[in-house]
Amino acid sequence: MYRSVRGDVPDTDYVVPLGRAAITRPGTQVTVIAYGLMAHYALEAAERVAEEGISVEVVDLRTLRPLDKETVIGSVRKTGKCLVVYEDNRFGGYGAEVAATVAEEAFDYLDGPVTRIAGPDVPGVPYNHVLEDWFMVDPTKIAAGIRKLAAY
Repeated sequence: MYRSVRGDVPDTDYVVPLGRAAITRPGTQVTVIAYGLMAHYALEAAERVAEEGISVEVVDLRTLRPLDKETVIGSVRKTGKCLVVYEDNRFGGYGAEVAATVAEEAFDYLDGPVTRIAGPDVPGVPYNHVLEDWFMVDPTKIAAGIRKLAAY
């Protein structure tokens, strides 16, 4: 699945700085924090809900450790709402750590609960296509999470 995302590659040497997230889409109402394939899906979901008047800021973590708390917290302070998206199991996944960090360090700025869209708590991704679709986080599920949080 990760090969399904394509983009331009610089002709010169290029390094993603460790510990520096990127705001890939500025917004004012909801912050969506994601990484990997979910960062691409979050952008797609943000475009969908923008047509409905919901302004979403997407933060692509790019690296997980060290976590760029400054960018994450700064974005949540600006929007007041946070949705963490990850395809790992919901319980004990990396996104739970991000959500806890936001709850601890940006609580006074939140206008709603820190919410998560994640994979279900099952051992792994099923091989059957119907079950795989049920398991996988996608732009439709992310957009639904954004709408729910924006309405809070």
